[in-house]
Formats: sequence, structure tokens, C-alpha cells
Amino acid sequence: MPRHFRNIIYYSEDWDVMESALLKATRKLHRAQDHEDTDRLARRVMTLFDQGLRDAEIIARAAANQEMLIANIASLRGAARPLHA
Repeated sequence: MPRHFRNIIYYSEDWDVMESALLKATRKLHRAQDHEDTDRLARRVMTLFDQGLRDAEIIARAAANQEMLIANIASLRGAARPLHA
């Protein structure tokens, strides 16, 4: 599926919020920062930010919940990797 990229300009404060949200979401998932699905989680954080969320805690909570949902769906399909790896 092709991805459509928009020309979005982020300010340093925006990157700070997204970085904080990513670190918080990573901790909520009990993952190392170099976990194999960190890129997907980072994209989820950026998507939530792009949708207008600006609170790092809310973004982190939503991203972690969505990531757990993805992992649960994958496990039901039999293609799961352990969530807390």
C-alpha cells in the first residue's frame, strides 16, 4: 500500500513532544528503545501528533494502546512476536 507523505514542518518543540511521547509509550509497553517495532510506534506517535494531539502523555497512552491492539490481533492470527520482548 503506497504511503502519502505531506510536507509537514515540525518545530523543535514539536519534536520534543513527540520524543517524550515515544519514550513514555516505550516504557508503558516495557520495551527497550531499540525494540524491533520502535519505528512503527514512532510513526504512530507522529500520526497522533499530526491529528492534533499535543499532550505527550495522551499521545503515549494512545500509541501504546494501539500498539497492544496490533500485537493482540497478530497473536490471534498466529503471527505474533512477544509484546514485551
